[in-house]
Parts: sequence; C-alpha cells; structure tokens
Amino acid sequence: MIAKEMSTNQHITDFHSFLSQVDNSYHERIAKIDLFDTNKTKNWNAGQKKKFAAVFYHLRGYFIEFMWYLANFAEDERIKKIVIDNITEELGMGTKFSHEALYERFAKACGVDIHEEILSKTHYLPFAKEFNHTHIRWLKEHDPLSRFAAFAAYERLDNIDYRNLFDFVRTLDLPSKAHAFFRVHVFVEHFESTFDLLMEIWRECPEKVINAFQFIYSHQYNMWQNLSDAIFKDVKIASPVAP
Repeated sequence: MIAKEMSTNQHITDFHSFLSQVDNSYHERIAKIDLFDTNKTKNWNAGQKKKFAAVFYHLRGYFIEFMWYLANFAEDERIKKIVIDNITEELGMGTKFSHEALYERFAKACGVDIHEEILSKTHYLPFAKEFNHTHIRWLKEHDPLSRFAAFAAYERLDNIDYRNLFDFVRTLDLPSKAHAFFRVHVFVEHFESTFDLLMEIWRECPEKVINAFQFIYSHQYNMWQNLSDAIFKDVKIASPVAP
C-alpha cells in the first residue's frame, strides 16, 4: 500500500511538473507577440478593433465542433458529461447571458454584427479555417483518450490566454460592459473538471498527455501569431501545424 501511494504521489508530482513546464514555456513565447503588447494595441484604430473582433469570433466560435466530435466518439461516459457541463456553462444556464451573447456585446462595441458575420464569414480568414480544421484533423487521427487530453489542454489555456486578452481588451478604449466576455473567461474552471480523468490517462500513458498538450499549445501559439500579423500587418496567412 505504501509503495502504491508513493508511486501515485510521484505520478502527481511529475504531472504538475510537466504542467508548470509547458505553461511557463507558453507564457514566454506569447509574451513576444505584438497582440499581447499593450503599448502597441492601445494605439489601434477602429478598423483594427473591428477586424480583431470579427476574426477572433471564428477562432473561438468553432470550438463547438471540437467538443461535438470529442463527445460523440467518446467511449467514456465521463467525457460526455464533462462536455455537456461545459456547453451548459457556455449557454449561460442559470445566468442571464450566454458566452456568445457576451461576445456579441464586445463585437458590437467594435462595430461588428456577429449575426451577419456568421452568415457571410467575411472575416473567416484562411489561417483561421486552417486552425479549426487542424483541430478536427488531429482528433480524427488520435484515439479517444488522446482527444480528451487535447481538450483538457485547450481548456487549461483558457485561463492563461484570457488573462492576456483581458489586459489587451482594456487598452481598446471600449465601454466596460464590452469587457465582460473576457473577464468571465479569466475565472472559468473548465480545466479543473478534466483533471481527474486526465490524471488517470497520465498514470497509464503519459505520452498521450504530453503529445496532446504539445500539439494544442504549439497550435494555439501559431494562431495568436497569425492573428497578430493579420491585424498589425494586414496580411492573410496560413501556417498549419503538422498533426
């Protein structure tokens, strides 16, 4: 029993060490992206604000396809439940506003009608399409537990990315109510709901978790770099990540 407890504790220590390592590396990399330099974004003009709101809508709005794929082809009922709970929160059940409605508020402050953007997809740029398609392609090519690990990695990045985004959005000279979408995501606890199952996967096959996190973190970094370039340099680029 003591040996088993020691082994379990070592797995937990190794797992937390891994998370700290990938988080710190990610922090260092994205800190160098212009999008997260508030001294630069505070000078954005109306066109740049509008473009960000429209393009970013597609970068975050298609995650429902990721969750739909994950849940429908999951073999573990716990995965389905975690996804359902996630979607329930996204819909704002028990509260006044869904996350989509909060984003609409931000977009409107930037001059974007997301209902029209949903139909026209005018700002669904090539790199954004590749970002979303590569997610699904990766899921297709990996087993259900690896898919869940990728989902957990994405949810962990919520807390990291939205702290940066919240700082960023406050430089745009928008009404404070337009910040709500970003403020809410600073405090979401979606990753916590994945932890127990993710820890099980780590104990059985840490490579699944490592590979999934490396993919998601790298893919997300490339997305931010492409989005930053699209706004600052006004170029339409695509830099897919190899599955």
